[in-house]
Amino acid sequence: MSQQNRPQGEPVEDPRTTAVLMLVATREASAHLGKLLRLARTEIRGNLRAVASLVLLFGGALLLVVAALVLLLFALRDALAVLIGSETGAALIVALPFVVASAILSVWAQRLWSRPSVEG
Repeated sequence: MSQQNRPQGEPVEDPRTTAVLMLVATREASAHLGKLLRLARTEIRGNLRAVASLVLLFGGALLLVVAALVLLLFALRDALAVLIGSETGAALIVALPFVVASAILSVWAQRLWSRPSVEG
C-alpha cells in the first residue's frame, strides 16, 4: 500500500527496528550530554571569574578602608598635637583606646586558654 491509498486512521509504519531506534536515542543522548557538560563548564568558569572579581573588589575596598582609618588616626594625632602642644601626648591619647582594647582581649584570651578542657 502506498501512502496515497492508505486510509486516514491507519498509522504510518516506521521501517526502523527497536534496536536501531535505541542506538539513535543513545547517540542523541550522548551528544546532548556533551553539549550540556560544555555549557556547565562555561557557566562554572563564568561564575568563578565573577567570584574572583568580587573578592578582588572587596579586598581593594577593605584595603582602602584600612588606609582611610590610618590616615584618620594620623590626622587626629596631628590635630590633638596642635591643641595640647605636645605631639607625644597626642600620640599617647590616640593610642590609649587601642592599648586598653588589647589589654582586655589579652586578659580574656588568657582566661579562655587557662580553662581546664572537658575531655573524658
